[in-house]
Amino acid sequence: MRQFRVVLLFAILIIPLLTAPTVVAETFKNHFASILLGKKKIGQVHYTTRHDKEGKLQELKTRASLSILGFEVYYHTLHTHEFWEAEEMKRLWGNANEDGTTYEVDLTRKPYDYIGILNNQPIELPANSFPTAVWHYAITEHTQLFSIPDLRLLNVKVQKSSDTVLIGNKQIPAEKFVFSGDWKSTVWFDHDKQFLKWEYKVKGKNIVVLLDP
Repeated sequence: MRQFRVVLLFAILIIPLLTAPTVVAETFKNHFASILLGKKKIGQVHYTTRHDKEGKLQELKTRASLSILGFEVYYHTLHTHEFWEAEEMKRLWGNANEDGTTYEVDLTRKPYDYIGILNNQPIELPANSFPTAVWHYAITEHTQLFSIPDLRLLNVKVQKSSDTVLIGNKQIPAEKFVFSGDWKSTVWFDHDKQFLKWEYKVKGKNIVVLLDP
């Protein structure tokens, strides 16, 4: 009888633990990517994401720097902070140096548009435009973008195809998106809609941003 009571008490205590719904907390994750010119590494990207318990992006911090030395010298740094909600960017602020031109940005989404400050000058952007945030899969679903950091409106077309991306020694199945029009770039995402690779041009040179293994 005593043994039966012990077993019964154990069942009473443990069964609610097994059947209770699992609470998934917010997740923070650091990502690193290399900036390549040919096979040479010329820069680094570090971005940190925060997702809610449903896996939706809530916050994104990005630091990037690259330097091309040779016949032409090109220098770029970027430090931005973004808040997201329901797949929309609610606020962007930060600074950048684009080959000697500096930018200070603070942009907030309102019900009908984006309102903000660019280098102490007021600026407005359409609410249906989307930032050139290549880390976010939703960029592939928009045909009007705005550039970071100079906040220029960009009308684009997007073409999707299947591909693979080599990261380390592993070939990863991917979706490839080619942007044409005002913004010429190619971005790859894995089947979980996570960033893998970005390819674009700077002063005629082909630059690749590749997620580190």
